[in-house]
Amino acid sequence: MIDRARIDLGGFIIGRIEKEGRTFEMLLAPDKAWEAKKIIREEINKRLVEGKEKSRISVEELLKNPKISIELIFESFIVFEDLRRGKKATDGDMEAVFDTSEGRIIASHVLLEGDIQWTRTQRDEEREKKLKQIITIITKNAINPQNKKPHPYQRIEKAIEEAKVKVDLMRNAEEQVDDVLKQIRAIIPIRMEQVELALKIPSDFTAKGYNIVAQLAQIKKEEWQSDGSWVSVVSLPAGLQMELIDKLNKLTHGRVQTKLMKS
Repeated sequence: MIDRARIDLGGFIIGRIEKEGRTFEMLLAPDKAWEAKKIIREEINKRLVEGKEKSRISVEELLKNPKISIELIFESFIVFEDLRRGKKATDGDMEAVFDTSEGRIIASHVLLEGDIQWTRTQRDEEREKKLKQIITIITKNAINPQNKKPHPYQRIEKAIEEAKVKVDLMRNAEEQVDDVLKQIRAIIPIRMEQVELALKIPSDFTAKGYNIVAQLAQIKKEEWQSDGSWVSVVSLPAGLQMELIDKLNKLTHGRVQTKLMKS
């Protein structure tokens, strides 16, 4: 019987969503699903930074997103109750939970809300990549307050290991630096070197510019000008100063105004 046959996943991974006591599973291409989840996470973070009331992405928004192709992410739109045993979900169960039995809609729910079984290689490679980025940022920007000298890369790496720091695979490295610092302060004396910048972003670029600033810096003061431009004083790690300025210059085609206030 098909219910007892075990299916070869053929390089795909399982996405699972459990609702109202029912389980629904589908097959996804790991690399394309990974990229889609990063796009979703970035969009949610952007909405949170911009203070929008609705930060979650709806199924309708996902299906209309030009950066995400559901057809390329999912092996098919067949929905299973137990994929490894080949047991398909019934139309009745799908309609009871999702008000539809359409595979594209349920696939969208799986991508947005489901538990995706990433490959070990994906998890290990992404964790190693994020960890190196985090350590590099800390090494460039942090010092030992006792002797005013930077900690070597290996010492930061060892402190992270001793503190059993967990890296969030879906958040960028810059967002996680503060959390990592809080955890390793119990292991080594460490302090981030900060600078303050005054910024003025023209009105045509304020929405995207605000998002860039909020990702890399702490906004200490801000004011909207009568011409629609955004003026602010921000604090950020010294090593991220040029990255922020470069990104804002690229966005505004060189029209952003910056001034170093404090270092």
